[in-house]
Amino acid sequence: MKFIEKHGWLAVLFLFVVYANNIEAQDIHFSQYSKNPLLLNPSYTGFYTGTHRGGISYKTQWKSVSTPYKTYAAFYDALIFRNKWKKDKFGLGLVLYNDKAGDTQMGLFKISGSFSYTKLLTDQNAFLFGFQCGYAKNSVDLSKSTWNNQYNGQNFDPNLPSKEQNYNRNFSYIDYSGGIGWCFRPTKYIKSSSGISLQHLSQPNVQFFKSTPSDLYRKFVIHNTTEIYTKNENCSLEPGLIFTKQGAVQEFIAGSMIRLQLREKSKYTGLVTATVFSFGGYYRMADAFIFATRLNYQNLELNLSYDINTSKARNVTKTRGGFELSLIYIHPDKAIIPIKGVPKFY
Repeated sequence: MKFIEKHGWLAVLFLFVVYANNIEAQDIHFSQYSKNPLLLNPSYTGFYTGTHRGGISYKTQWKSVSTPYKTYAAFYDALIFRNKWKKDKFGLGLVLYNDKAGDTQMGLFKISGSFSYTKLLTDQNAFLFGFQCGYAKNSVDLSKSTWNNQYNGQNFDPNLPSKEQNYNRNFSYIDYSGGIGWCFRPTKYIKSSSGISLQHLSQPNVQFFKSTPSDLYRKFVIHNTTEIYTKNENCSLEPGLIFTKQGAVQEFIAGSMIRLQLREKSKYTGLVTATVFSFGGYYRMADAFIFATRLNYQNLELNLSYDINTSKARNVTKTRGGFELSLIYIHPDKAIIPIKGVPKFY
């Protein structure tokens, strides 16, 4: 434990080295990236204030272009051995998603188990480490596609055979991801959380066409969310950013939410949570503006966002990007008892 406490930075260096030496089709992505914590970074498994957490997400995009792209996701996580060690926490979780794209319903279903370890270093610092292993299945319905062989010389005839046989309709693989995080709370008015994750460590083969090998590129993610409170705590800022790189594709999102507290939480039992309404916006570099709202009520969190396309594709999409919804439930502790020397991260 003392080694981690003194040399946690080595894990950061390790991920950078692996990424730099070997990073090579692109993943699903949510605009509300922080609302899918196990997809963002496995080290965030079980890292929240409460006993159990579950969430669902839905995203649809490019409805004005063709068959809409639809993505569904769900997760559940909890701490294990919760009261056994004061400064060492372990989390377990399960996350799954299903993505369907375009007329051929090109799909990806994935389910993963997630494990995390958190070391509470000081009153202001916590170091997180996580690992994830999952099963993924790709599919496509090529009966809805069109081929040159189905042109009879005058018209397209869907009854003609495509004569295309050298492809995989379905295939599956095992996938691995890892991540680290650091949470810093210097005062009760500031709480910052940063993380790095590296996904698709084994670079599995995602080969639809048998004659064209295609390894899934590793995905590098770096992210930060900071909460800045005012002294009366009725209003606060929540800036955040994320950078991802997968092969030649990279994405950068930055922005902020403004949080307005409508009702205070209970100070001693923790059973009554604050009611908070938030609104704000983010910008996905060279692609879209993201307008977002959030409502925290009781133990539920509802997030709504909409992407307005600003890229060259806006002439086709008519600036309409995608709608996204997420719902998160956190079961509270029966009582929150402060422990001297332990940060208020749990």
